[in-house]
Amino acid sequence: MKIKALMITAIAVLTLGAFVLSGCTENGSTGGGGNNPSASDSGSGSQSDDNDGEYKNDDGFFNNSEDSASDSQNPSDSSDPLEEGSDNSGSDNSGADKSDMSVVDIAAARIGLGADDLRSTLIGWGLGRERDSLDRPLDALNAQKKYGGYSSLFIDDSGEKTVYLTFDEGYENGYTAAILDTLKEAGVKAVFFVTYDYCVSAPDLVERMIAEGHTVGNHSYSHPSFPECSEDEVKDEVMLLHDYVKENFGYEMTLFRFPKGEFSEKTLFQLDLLGYTSVFWSFAYVDWNADRNTDAKEAFDTITSATHSGGIYLLHAVSQANADCLGDVINYWKNNGYTVGDLNKLAAKELT
Repeated sequence: MKIKALMITAIAVLTLGAFVLSGCTENGSTGGGGNNPSASDSGSGSQSDDNDGEYKNDDGFFNNSEDSASDSQNPSDSSDPLEEGSDNSGSDNSGADKSDMSVVDIAAARIGLGADDLRSTLIGWGLGRERDSLDRPLDALNAQKKYGGYSSLFIDDSGEKTVYLTFDEGYENGYTAAILDTLKEAGVKAVFFVTYDYCVSAPDLVERMIAEGHTVGNHSYSHPSFPECSEDEVKDEVMLLHDYVKENFGYEMTLFRFPKGEFSEKTLFQLDLLGYTSVFWSFAYVDWNADRNTDAKEAFDTITSATHSGGIYLLHAVSQANADCLGDVINYWKNNGYTVGDLNKLAAKELT
């Protein structure tokens, strides 16, 4: 599928109906709110240690309260389950199986129904415990099948022994330089998803990421919940940061990560329309809390025990434990026959 063809078809969809979304949450509507060290997360979704429930969604991708009681791989921001509305049943309104449809096919199906049939229900991304024979999370595989047509990546489902490193950067906590040192020594590239606050506060580190061949990804201007934003607010959150990075660093971003892992079908479509690939994850753990007492060995064991083919790993650079164990994690992967891949190449492959 050519991205230009998607753009033309998508514009036709948008002319048939406006997105019906509520405004951004209070912390997301101000410039840079929610991205400071005292915030509940450091630039991605988070989960409290005593969380006894996850977002519930009728698509079947997300934990119920039994699974999530001790599952540390679901960095959701809320401890209260969200129920989907009765008008959003598990069946897709287009009447077609998306797993057999290209992006253009999906867009074409929407033309007949109007853009309002794109669901606006907030989905909080998280992972259950079920795995396939390659130890891959079934939730990630199912989400890739359902939403991959919207230029979205949850996992590399090729079955190859490749893993992908991503770091979320909501604020700088003093460890990113060490992470970059380790990546350079190991000859490995990663994606760093940054907010506006981060770019302004740590421009030297952003410049270093670019200079050393890493990918800088868009994590939004002020880190709101995107399904709670209007269409114009979503565009501003993406493009204000996009334009800032382009103007100040001479770098054009193409990968996006939803703040807190909260998305909807509509916002996936809109990010696709803006020319972005939305990157989620097939592994994450509670590493966003810099005050949590996690040492390098615990972090190493948590990450490596979840090694799986095609894994997209979400790590937070505010964690000293992540910085301290990163070299050992990369060596473990290499010694077990895994390659640390380039997400840009994977995204390009998915678009062809």
